[in-house]
Amino acid sequence: MKDEPKIVKILKGEEKLGRLNINSQCSYEQLKIPEETLHETSDKTGTFSESGFEIERNIGELFDFGELYKILFETSAVAITLTDENERIVSWNKYAEELLDMNKEDLFMKPVSSLYPSEEWKKIITKNIRQRGMRHSIETKILKKNNKLVDVDLSVSVLKNHEGMIIGSIGVIKDITYQKWVKDALEESKEKFKQLYENAPIPYHTLSPNGEITSVNEKWCRILGYAKKEVIGKSIFDFIAKTEKEMAKASFKEKIQSKKSYAGGHERTFITKHGEERIFVIHDFLSFDKDKNVRSVHTTMENITQRKQLWEKMVKSEEKYRVLAETSADGVLTTDVLGRLTYVNPSLEAILGRRKNKLLATPFRDYLSESSVYLFQQTFLDVRKKEKKMKNIRLDVIHDSGYEIPIEVNIAPLKKDGNFIGMECTIRDISERKKIERELKQSEKLRTEFMNIVAHELKSPITPIKGYLDLIESDKDADEKIRNWAKIGLRNAERLMRLVNDVLDVSRLDTDTMRFNMEKCDLTEIFNDTTEDIEPDIENKNLKFIKEIPENPPKILCDKYRLSQVLKNLLGNAIKFTDYGSITLRIEEKEKHLFIYVEDTGVGISSGETKKIFTKFYQAYTGEDRKNEGTGLGLFICKEIVKKHNGEIWAESKVGKGSKFTIKLPI
Repeated sequence: MKDEPKIVKILKGEEKLGRLNINSQCSYEQLKIPEETLHETSDKTGTFSESGFEIERNIGELFDFGELYKILFETSAVAITLTDENERIVSWNKYAEELLDMNKEDLFMKPVSSLYPSEEWKKIITKNIRQRGMRHSIETKILKKNNKLVDVDLSVSVLKNHEGMIIGSIGVIKDITYQKWVKDALEESKEKFKQLYENAPIPYHTLSPNGEITSVNEKWCRILGYAKKEVIGKSIFDFIAKTEKEMAKASFKEKIQSKKSYAGGHERTFITKHGEERIFVIHDFLSFDKDKNVRSVHTTMENITQRKQLWEKMVKSEEKYRVLAETSADGVLTTDVLGRLTYVNPSLEAILGRRKNKLLATPFRDYLSESSVYLFQQTFLDVRKKEKKMKNIRLDVIHDSGYEIPIEVNIAPLKKDGNFIGMECTIRDISERKKIERELKQSEKLRTEFMNIVAHELKSPITPIKGYLDLIESDKDADEKIRNWAKIGLRNAERLMRLVNDVLDVSRLDTDTMRFNMEKCDLTEIFNDTTEDIEPDIENKNLKFIKEIPENPPKILCDKYRLSQVLKNLLGNAIKFTDYGSITLRIEEKEKHLFIYVEDTGVGISSGETKKIFTKFYQAYTGEDRKNEGTGLGLFICKEIVKKHNGEIWAESKVGKGSKFTIKLPI
């Protein structure tokens, strides 16, 4: 390498040359002054005629740079500019042209201030670099040719001659766009992680290797009731329950020594500021330095206090229900998904006559009668598929001695984590109930047979009595007094006949032996026949009869005789309990049904009795002073006949305002 130029030696000796920033990766030897800016003189003194300063040195020596310095200057990764004492640009390297997107015409002798936005230039000149002559590193912005801003780091060194006068300056400009972007990104990322840390939905703390708390998040403070300033710098073990403190210390020490990056999944009890216990599942994450020593411990805490309390309650509840199951008079069992027994209580052992060790792990269907197996299997599948309870299923089980026992079963699905894992059943031995039911059925059968016999026996003599009384009443030669007696006897005979017919109808309905001749019927004909029979009774009481029947009502499937029987009963009751006003028979078609209304303006029925009147032998008023006769069977017969027509009947009434009976029949 050649010796340094004389001017450099002189300036170094006088320590007048400002040094470049060490981060610029450039030195003063790299400077290049364009030859066109120099003019030779006879005494070989170099003069910058345009810039106004002179350098007394041999021009040949000034440019006697080594090849290395030229390469470094031209290939430098930073932009370098040289200005004169008036801060005009006189020299630059290639990277400066690339950075600024400018050429010789754009740069030569231009004020260096033109490269900066005005507000940035103000910041630069406030540094008073030219007076202080010190090196500086200034983060600023520079303008490219298209006025696009570029983030740069600017280092400036002042050049002075041997007399101490400023002759110019060297500027090193480093493009820090990428570094700035990285820095901003890091700051943004840091802020995001800070927000994530602070706003995390679970408690979080960071510890030093000796267990000292270095940070906690807001959730940690809220759950344990402390302010951050109350916990930072303290030992984490100060907040752990006394019963677990020593164990926690030993576990933490072992964790640090093992240097495993993750350790967690264990429970730890912390004490709040108010002395309450909080149970957490702890997860520790270790952070290491470059020497692989533990630098910090980051811990997430899952609050399971409520879950733990619920679990304890569930255990107690399970124990309570187990005691109930063990002492229950009903049999209790559970099965797996295949119907195999997983639990049986003592009552079920007694019902089946088998010990628990013989029953467990065997299919429950093995203990059912042949006729019950299919029903149980179907019920089991329905419970599994529909995931709902099935109640009052009648089955028969086989006792170990071989005889059948009737049972009533309630079945419910067993689920875990939303999945079907089997079923639970309660089983009641209904042998006694079945026995009572059989006895009741036998008693009912005997009662029905007795009623049939009595009714037929009563009906047989009434018919001739009624016939003879009718003859006496119609005999004009008979004494008037005898004819009146015959009339009274005939009326009571007809009443007795109606009673016998009602008893026979009830008996037939109870035994399901009443015959119905169902056919498509013209309602007009039925209504005309019915009203023709009851109109004389309406006229006798001076009541108004209102008929609202359409000309062509729809045809329905019915038994003419039975439907007429219902209408006559309802109209007869309306006449019986109405002394003033009107009787109305009205028909309406809606919602694919036919509605028949029988209304009156009579005494009415209290709201609590409108449903009871359709039961056997019920009468709204049974006092000794009641004026109207009846057995209380008529409305019961009406309801049963309407049911046989797939219809409904109900009553609406107010005392003193009359009653309204509605029949709803499908079209």
